[in-house]
Amino acid sequence: MGKKDKKKKDPEKKAALAAKKEAKADKAAVKRLQKEQDRLNSLSIQDSDRDHPTTTTPSASPQEESIDSILASFRQRTKELETAVLEPIDTPFPSPPRGNFTFTLCPTNGLFYMFGGEYYDGSENLVFDELLRWNHDAKTDNNEEEDRNSDNNDNNNINNSKEDSYDTGKWTRILSPAPIPPPRCAHSAVFHNDGIYIFGGEMATNEKYHHYKDLWRFDVKKNFFEECKSRGGSPPAARSGHRAVVWRHYMIIFGGFQEELRAETRWFNDVHIFDFQTNIWCELKYNKLARLPPARSACNMTVCADALFIYGGYSKLKNANAPGANKSEGITHIDCWVLSLKPLLNSSKSGCLSGASPPSWERITRKGEYPSQRAGTSAILHKNKLLVFGGVLDSEGDQHKIESVFYDDLFALDMERRRWFAMRLKKASGGGRRRKKKDNQDDTKVENDGGDDTDNSEEEDEGLEEDAEAVSSGWDLDKLRHDMFAFIDGNGNIVYEKIEHEDGDNDPKTAGEEEKPHEGSNPSIDVNVTVSETANTEETNQGDLKSVEKIDASSVMQVDSKGLPSTVTRQTPLPRINCAVAIKGNTLFIYGGVVEVGDREVTLDDCWSIDLNKREKWTCIWPGQMHKQVWKGVDDDDSYISSDQGGDDDDDENSLDEDFELDPIHEDENNDEKISEEERKKAKKAAKKAKDKEKRRGVRHEILELKEKLGVDNAQRTPQMGESVAEFYARTTEYWSAEAAKSAGAAAADSGERLSTKELAREGFLLAKERYEELKPVLERLDELENMQQEGAEEKQKKKEKKSSKKERSTIDEFLQLQLQIVFILLEPLVLLLHKQGRLA
Repeated sequence: MGKKDKKKKDPEKKAALAAKKEAKADKAAVKRLQKEQDRLNSLSIQDSDRDHPTTTTPSASPQEESIDSILASFRQRTKELETAVLEPIDTPFPSPPRGNFTFTLCPTNGLFYMFGGEYYDGSENLVFDELLRWNHDAKTDNNEEEDRNSDNNDNNNINNSKEDSYDTGKWTRILSPAPIPPPRCAHSAVFHNDGIYIFGGEMATNEKYHHYKDLWRFDVKKNFFEECKSRGGSPPAARSGHRAVVWRHYMIIFGGFQEELRAETRWFNDVHIFDFQTNIWCELKYNKLARLPPARSACNMTVCADALFIYGGYSKLKNANAPGANKSEGITHIDCWVLSLKPLLNSSKSGCLSGASPPSWERITRKGEYPSQRAGTSAILHKNKLLVFGGVLDSEGDQHKIESVFYDDLFALDMERRRWFAMRLKKASGGGRRRKKKDNQDDTKVENDGGDDTDNSEEEDEGLEEDAEAVSSGWDLDKLRHDMFAFIDGNGNIVYEKIEHEDGDNDPKTAGEEEKPHEGSNPSIDVNVTVSETANTEETNQGDLKSVEKIDASSVMQVDSKGLPSTVTRQTPLPRINCAVAIKGNTLFIYGGVVEVGDREVTLDDCWSIDLNKREKWTCIWPGQMHKQVWKGVDDDDSYISSDQGGDDDDDENSLDEDFELDPIHEDENNDEKISEEERKKAKKAAKKAKDKEKRRGVRHEILELKEKLGVDNAQRTPQMGESVAEFYARTTEYWSAEAAKSAGAAAADSGERLSTKELAREGFLLAKERYEELKPVLERLDELENMQQEGAEEKQKKKEKKSSKKERSTIDEFLQLQLQIVFILLEPLVLLLHKQGRLA
């Protein structure tokens, strides 16, 4: 009783207690506000493609932070980047994998820069505009390793220790403020004066196909892009598959191709030069009688001692003598050409080469141990040698089926001696090499320590006096199917290559025995492997695996205890085309590329290196995740066996159907397994999306078939949309007159009668009219398909804008709701105080 009386009589203590409660309420309100702000930040980051979370400072109290300041902060977060943001990626190497990207070494900081590329999963082609930076020499922090291990715990920690054992360096994603280059692949990139110059390329998706002719510069110090506008001259036409090199303060562009819907596919052999100092283009123009390299794309090109070298490449040309007259035939080039650049220096004026007389091309013969015919090779300059790796040779088999052989060997072209050498692995030596020095000096011991003093890599190969093609067995389709025998389809099922064995060829180890010529074979297979999270393991077990296919291990992959494909340790890189190559010091790096297993395209993402001084072994920097890739292009049941079929036993399938009929599912409103209305809508939406994708693929495929079948890509033989017969003939009179002279003129010559000019013109008009009538329905169909493509692209853009607007409205609604909560939190203490003051009054 005494305590209560004392408390009532102490108003100061009572006021202090009330103030303490109010402070506690304010603290809780600040926590709630900070939590809501963090949630809103995460939502805005997810909705923005270019936003990046940065370190934030502690928020001020609600009394000090007004609503206007909160609105300003919100606008700043949703605004486009004003400065570059660097963020580490959460995987050892970039994911998803990609091909036809550029991989450029910056010699000033020793870092590699990767830009663009594409990834095809059998259904959709993704094209990237991502810029990544790789520091090979950096070590992974312990915290990053712990985070990676914790992320991989969802995969039952399989193969974690194996993957973490690789020294993968550090990859960083660079988010640059606008403007940035659009997504592209098959472009070119060169380094000059702290800048990476990106030219051309293509955007190839199901919805659009476009070639670029823009030039961009990325500043490696400031981490931002800028478009280089030409100040004069004639820039190259839009193209992809071209090659670019730096010579002094110039960039040289050669080759490439350009494909359009109705125009004839163009293959280039022109030479364009860009002056970095003046931003002026110029083209080397030759007369019609000049001897030039045939047009091509995907060739190997480099500059050595003021001379431009090109080797190989691929193109398609019309064969007028072949059946069908307009069928395009692929050509794999094996020639090598040299262009001396010194005359350009002697005649250049005011920093521009436009006034220079073009130097002459020289074709050089193949000498030494040169590579076999192939396309898709990757090449890079090392000192005075052009190193060439990989490639593929396509040949047309029975029923016009393309048969491919992929290669994994390395060659060198000595550009001073103009001689080829095969760069095979050497046997590891216990000590240093001895090499004779000039002027009859004493032998000096030279150690292969990776320094600049290197002995010639070809000395052991110089005993080959004869000029001959190197023996390269390559990997054909049978070997690829045996070694890469399983993959995951779009439904999460394990799919196996259907390999038909001949009599007496039923031993599953046969494929492994064929690996002996390839040093990548590894007889001891590690079962601690990483498996895909999306794979459906419920319907696949070891028993089903044996009944489906006898092969369960190879030099490339294996099937683990759960029936899932996984990688194995290899000693050499897989064969491939179009991989990225770079040289740092005396180390050659090989990254990515593509290999085709029949109709299935595998985008590689493994990375290898080799010491060019010792050349004793390949070092695997990252084994890649090709065994985890999902291929959605399974449409040929005769070539694949899916694990969800349980083999080829029809009786088992019928028995399953009978069991289903005898034991029907009773509908129950309270049944948790019943498919909800929302799930039906999702399934229906997914089916419609897949149908639309298939329709777009069908449209593009039909366009290509029509162009290939009737040769509508030849502008001289193809009327334009809306053109009449007379207009078509007037535009192509010269072509049809020549055709009439070949046919009607030859027949008239046999009969001894010569046709007059008027008669030849009439015959030419009849040929043009016949062609016009033949192609009129085809062109109408092409116009219809083009309109369908355009409508589809516009509809997709509208959906995208609608979705973006919906997200924006949702974000604004959440923001307004947050503001109301803030107002309530701010006013709540005041209302309580007024209420207490009124009660006390």
